[in-house]
Parts: sequence; C-alpha cells; structure tokens
Amino acid sequence: MKKPVRLNNQDLEHLIVTIETSLTINKRHQFFLWAQGALQGFIPHETLFCAYGDIARIRFKHETFSRNVLNAQLEQSVGDPANGLLPRIVDDWLRAGSVPWLLSPEGGGHVGRRQLLADLNRYEFGHVAAHGAKEIKGEFGSFFVFVGLAASPGAREAYLLELLMPYLHMALYRMLAKESSGKPDDVAAVTLLSKREIQVLHWVKGGKTNQEIGQILDISPPTVKNHLQNIMRKLNVNNRAQAVGKATTLRLVAHGDLT
Repeated sequence: MKKPVRLNNQDLEHLIVTIETSLTINKRHQFFLWAQGALQGFIPHETLFCAYGDIARIRFKHETFSRNVLNAQLEQSVGDPANGLLPRIVDDWLRAGSVPWLLSPEGGGHVGRRQLLADLNRYEFGHVAAHGAKEIKGEFGSFFVFVGLAASPGAREAYLLELLMPYLHMALYRMLAKESSGKPDDVAAVTLLSKREIQVLHWVKGGKTNQEIGQILDISPPTVKNHLQNIMRKLNVNNRAQAVGKATTLRLVAHGDLT
C-alpha cells in the first residue's frame, strides 16, 4: 500500500496561491509567468511542453515555455509527429494507464524505455514528469511534460500532477481561446516593454554589443545599458541570454515596429 502524500501548512498556502493565480490566466505571458513562478514551487523545472488536441489518438500541437533558449532543431525534433519525444511519451503514458509519468536519467526500473532514456540524456533533459487530463476525451485534451526537474520525481510529484492537472488544462485552453479569438495577445504582451526596449532586445537577440546597438539606434552605449537593465528587471531575469529566451517565449520581439 502506497504511503499517502501529505502537504504541510506552507504547501497548502502555496497551493491556494497557485490555484488562484491559475484562474486569472488568459494570455501567453501570464501562463509563462505562472509556470516560472507559482508552479515552480511545486514542480521545479526548466522547460514545460504543453500538448493540446486529441491526446488519445496522438494528434496534437504543442507549446513550449522555457527559462532557456531552446534550439529550433531540438524544438522541432521534440514535437515531430513520427519520432518526436512528445508523441512517444504520450504513447507510453497511455499504455501505462494514463497515470503520472516519471522518468530519471538513471533509468532504474524503467524496463522497455531504454531508447527514451537515451534520447532524454541526449537532449540533456534530466529528470522528467508528465501527465495529462485523462478525463478529457476528443480534440480538447491536454498533456504536460516537465523537463529538467531539480531532483528525481517520486510520489509527491505524481500526487501534485494529479492535483494541479485541472488548473493546468484550463489555463492552457483559456490562453489558446484568447489567442484564437481575434484579439492578438502579442499586442498585449508588448506592453510589458516599451518600443525602444523591444528595439534594443531585438538587436541583443541578433548578437549585437551595446556599442553596436547604440550606433544602430543612434543612442549612447550607457543608454543601451540602462534599457537592458530595465528589460531584465521587467522580465525578472539575470542576464542578456535569459532576457532573449524569455522574450522569445512571450513573443515580444516578433513585431513590425522595430525601426
């Protein structure tokens, strides 16, 4: 008989905040900040893959929310419908009875998952925990894969995945509904940064130095530095690479007003 998982008072308080925050999500940047904020308190991770569609038939699209800049080729490979990691994890989850799916690089006791383990190690994904909204049938299903967990997942993570799944599912679909409603979320997301900050970040993404950005935008290097400090403060990151990664996830630099 499995030992029941118990949450202490601090956990319960944090759980209430996590749930309440999830209910306010309807935009991409809100989902990202929730995943990198409140959700981290329960399932510390580096990247979250969110699949949506007909999960049972393994016909889905996916979104990625990561604190790191993911290689475009890796991103495409993960979601490849034929041989990608996501479809294979979903298939393994379905075959195992749609219970929380936990995997660690050590691979202890993971019979028949040698290739999956090898691919996880190749991508340097580390510890992985995944689960889906098993009660939702048809084309409105969802499945979530947390990679780069801080430690090997166990009974606590499985319990939390079950507990938080309805809120993950609804937050994801509210975000998707908002984006498909004809009200562009990218415009709302731009308000996080000023037009000039978006311009600076665009050239940072292009690998330009502060000196080069200053010449391009006709401003001084110290002014560029000040803009970067404001960007990092607003995005709650510590360096240029993290700023680019977070802005890419939030689609803050994919706009036509860069000049």
